Amino acid sequence: MNIKRILSIILATIMVISVLSACTSSGEASVPASVDEEGKFIYAITRAFESSVEAEAGVKAIRKAIKDNFEVGITILRDSAIEDFDGNYEILVGDTNRAESGIAKERLNANRTNNANDFIVAVIEDKIVIQAMQGTILEGACEWFVNTFCQSLETWSMLKEGYEFIYEHHTADASYSNLVNNVDLGKFTIVLPVRTSYLVGMYAEDLVSFYKHYGYEMKSIEDIDDEVTNEIIIGDTTREASKAIEVEGDNYVIKVVDGDIVIKGGSDLATQRGVKALYDAAVQIKDGKGAINWSDGYVINGKYDAKEEGAFTLNWYDEFNGSTLDLNKWGEYSGMAKEKETSSLGGMKCWQTPFSTPYKEPDKLKKLIYVSGGNLHIGTQRLNEIDFVGGMLSTNYTMTFRYGVWEVHSKLPPVPCSLGYWLNESNMDAGINGRFGTGAVQDRRCFTEVDIIENFGSSTSFNANVHRWWTNNNSIDGATTSSGHDSLDGGKYSGAAKNNKKKVYDTERYEGDLSTDYHYYNMYWTDEFMKFSFDGKTYLDYQFDADPTGVGPYCLMTYFITECQMGDASYGATYDPNVHGNYYEHIIDYVRLYQSDSVNCQMITAWPQQQETGKSTIKYPDHPIGGTY
Repeated sequence: MNIKRILSIILATIMVISVLSACTSSGEASVPASVDEEGKFIYAITRAFESSVEAEAGVKAIRKAIKDNFEVGITILRDSAIEDFDGNYEILVGDTNRAESGIAKERLNANRTNNANDFIVAVIEDKIVIQAMQGTILEGACEWFVNTFCQSLETWSMLKEGYEFIYEHHTADASYSNLVNNVDLGKFTIVLPVRTSYLVGMYAEDLVSFYKHYGYEMKSIEDIDDEVTNEIIIGDTTREASKAIEVEGDNYVIKVVDGDIVIKGGSDLATQRGVKALYDAAVQIKDGKGAINWSDGYVINGKYDAKEEGAFTLNWYDEFNGSTLDLNKWGEYSGMAKEKETSSLGGMKCWQTPFSTPYKEPDKLKKLIYVSGGNLHIGTQRLNEIDFVGGMLSTNYTMTFRYGVWEVHSKLPPVPCSLGYWLNESNMDAGINGRFGTGAVQDRRCFTEVDIIENFGSSTSFNANVHRWWTNNNSIDGATTSSGHDSLDGGKYSGAAKNNKKKVYDTERYEGDLSTDYHYYNMYWTDEFMKFSFDGKTYLDYQFDADPTGVGPYCLMTYFITECQMGDASYGATYDPNVHGNYYEHIIDYVRLYQSDSVNCQMITAWPQQQETGKSTIKYPDHPIGGTY
């Protein structure tokens, strides 16, 4: 739902009605419209010390309207700039430290339960307060304020002492309410472990989205946050109610404990099934089929069933529990494995694969790719004063897939190492063709690259991205005439955007960095979207229909690549021989691919790279394989 777009349409239609229906009386005086001793408008615009992007945009819109339409200067302040005092005329935007901001929000909250998209404009003593239940609504609220009161001194005079208007955003109508101990489920807070699989958080996000359509802002927190009243506690959290429940294997439990809902399974798939059970029960209110009405002690015991329609199943994985790399699953990336590049110190940088390293002095090399202690280790090495080698491996020759949840549980390498988890559709050439059949190897003049993560040499941040690459061929002789590339860079997927392809790890909140311990890196891919998540929470949601000229990553089969490197001349962090070491490792606990028959998933496995012939296995033989651009 594009709240800003909806508000811009609705607010214009309610402008006059809101003024006439506001809680004022004709005998009350208008708010002042004079200038202060410095010749500026008597009201200053004040926002919070840490205000949202939307609040900042709203503040600027109000300042511009008053400056242009009233022909007077106006001051903008942060709430910490001065202490409040009697006669301090302010237009308060958002959650400032002024008491009036809190009073207005309490009035808005008390007005109705499903108030997530509502806002209030109120005159309280010497303040004009613009407040909303969530930051994304503030910009629209400020636009309404500008259109209603800031067009002229005459419209400003309609603001009376004691004025109050609450905008109620139109929401879908539910036939019933879901209640737990007589508390509306939409007012509950979801609690997830700090680190968990996206499988655990997937249906929790769907529950939040469902309730958003009904005007609820269902919050999500982590188990290191303080407990709040009425929680939905999911998975193996540190909450006492969660630790008190024991469940094993494919079983899951949903239990109401002291007004909280606890959902716990014996595995990630079982926990996911438990959360889905809550979601399925909650959404029935939209069809009038019934509603939840639970109380303390209510229990549901269920079980994950891989044969259930729509169930996610673990279709491809490597837990790295042996002593050697499984060459039935891993090999080289045909597009890069043999390349030699220039290093940042003026020498050479090359790649070690599971089979070879193109370096003239092999006795100086460590074994960069090995399995030990239940982990895959991928190293990178400085070979001498100027030369470097990195480790790389791929499923390019052994497995290709489309759609599902790809999950890596790993420790990133420390600075200055770069690594990536990425999917590619190129280089499915004639040498690989026979492994996957002609259906999986379509015309690759246009293909998609998906960066699940790229850390660019950082141990505190990483990026996701989706790229489309193409060539235009001459229709007569097939010669390449041009090529192109686009991606999610810029615009709504970067910078200050909430839906940001860059994830920054909060080292103060969690301690350590991404090389200190294991984390979950996930990508959920369907024919409608790609969602990128970290430790079970989505940070980038790329909806294909919202970007019709975008990269189109819904067509073709793809494969996985990962690596660890340092010393590149143009990529990642700069290698400093006085600071950085000669050897580092990237450690993977496991790699897993979960898929469901509810969408057109596909997976084909083939024989090992160094084996000339073999047998391919198609996981979903009844599903069509890929498509065309």
